[in-house]
Amino acid sequence: MPTNHEIEAAQAANEWLATLPLNVRANTVATEVLQQHWITNSPRQMAETLADCIKQKAWEGIAYMPSVPSKRQVRSYAPLEWLRECIGAEPDELMRVLAGQQLTEEDTEPAAAGLVSLMGESEPETLRDLCEDVQVGESTMVGWLGLIKQCNWGTALEALTNSVKNEPGGNGSNQHTKSNTPHRGGLHSDPTLGANHHPTDRKSRVIRTLQKLKADPEACKAKGTNTEKVSDALSRLVRGLTPSVEAAKREAGIATKKKVNAGLGIRGPAPDVAKRVIRDVGKEAAKEIALAILAQLDQ
Repeated sequence: MPTNHEIEAAQAANEWLATLPLNVRANTVATEVLQQHWITNSPRQMAETLADCIKQKAWEGIAYMPSVPSKRQVRSYAPLEWLRECIGAEPDELMRVLAGQQLTEEDTEPAAAGLVSLMGESEPETLRDLCEDVQVGESTMVGWLGLIKQCNWGTALEALTNSVKNEPGGNGSNQHTKSNTPHRGGLHSDPTLGANHHPTDRKSRVIRTLQKLKADPEACKAKGTNTEKVSDALSRLVRGLTPSVEAAKREAGIATKKKVNAGLGIRGPAPDVAKRVIRDVGKEAAKEIALAILAQLDQ
């Protein structure tokens, strides 16, 4: 049961939401509904809501409503960052749900075509990777090209064909990443986008890093890895097969090695400290340490 404080905070947040522009309120509600459909595995409702969210560009203004009033703000996201941060899903996961359910083309094609367009505009290299079939264990994971053909999504196939024709970083890239959504009457600084209007969430940053390394064998070598490991890690990450960003970095061989604290506590009774030293470093090394201490005392 929620506490009185939680109930009051929720009421205050909803009152604040009511003061925001209509499009921000619509985006906020639509995003919450889509997230719930994803969590509860409701594919038909998810497909309809996803198509509507993409059509209205729901990522361009969403109310962030923590219990602390001073921290409330309107946030804008890059499209794929919105999926990853607000919905908690990779585009590939959404596409496979759309393709794997016994739904009509009318139910699923608008959402599928929208996903293809977002990928082509935001991460064209990732889209190219997702088009390919991949081997996962003893099974073959059909790529987007195969899924779209199997489902007879004509509009999505046309969007995919046009997207993969474009060179990476062309005019179609990152068209939706900049936004100037008003916040309580003024323009706010978008906290989710960097100086080049790239998404700043951890997963998007790691995906960009792996894509750069994949195309640069020398950079891979400098980090103690290779392009094959990086490519495999990237493929698993964008398909939702890797549970976390840190796991993807470990698979790619670029995880930061944690420093082991080699310190030894020397406070306490001398016999206890001596036992700890002997246990941690061994008898011979402990003797050398003792002699070194005596030598320092004699100086």
